[in-house]
Amino acid sequence: MLLATKMLITTASLLVLLTIVGLVRHRRLDEKYACLWLAVGVVMLLAPLATPVIDHLSTTLGFYYPPAFVLLLAFLGLCLINLQYSVVLTRLNKHNKQLAQQLALIDQRLREMEHHTS
Repeated sequence: MLLATKMLITTASLLVLLTIVGLVRHRRLDEKYACLWLAVGVVMLLAPLATPVIDHLSTTLGFYYPPAFVLLLAFLGLCLINLQYSVVLTRLNKHNKQLAQQLALIDQRLREMEHHTS
């Protein structure tokens, strides 16, 4: 890998890490999600150093073009992140529905109480 490419990847990784830290500091990203993205940034940061390992692993697994192997790993990683967000969204939707139902019951009881007092 060319030195310029390694520098570009390193710079992009550092920008990702700094962005994540900034988002956490300004409370725009929860710490539990920040850990996942910090791990992504660290993997990006270490990737240029692991080029021989990636080349050997991809050849061992039958990939004749190592960047295709890296692309597959990135795609699988994004699929896992997407799955995690889907689980979180499902949980939040269920919680939202329960809250709406409880609010409707409280509203109904309040109206009944107002009706009986008048």
